[in-house]
Amino acid sequence: MKIKHPVPFHTVAAVAWVLCAAQAASGAGEGVILCPFRLLTGHRCPGCGMGHAVASAMRGDWSASFHYHPLGIPVLIAWTGWLVWTALRACGADRAPVVASR
Repeated sequence: MKIKHPVPFHTVAAVAWVLCAAQAASGAGEGVILCPFRLLTGHRCPGCGMGHAVASAMRGDWSASFHYHPLGIPVLIAWTGWLVWTALRACGADRAPVVASR
């Protein structure tokens, strides 16, 4: 079965960014555990560390972010930059860079 109107990836990524920022701003701590590995074993997987690292970076807690995962801050920068670039392209901004496809 083919989806008639699939949700664009950039929309999903933007919603995920907003939800992550809201969770980080609320200071809810652990929040809801969605990781299947953690639910089964009780231990954090490398992906859990990345999620905590990004949430800590969004709160401005750089040392905790680095502690959870060293790539958390670069991932947040890349994610935010990609969302801004995608929003500029979607709005037809003249200054948004165009990536040439082959």
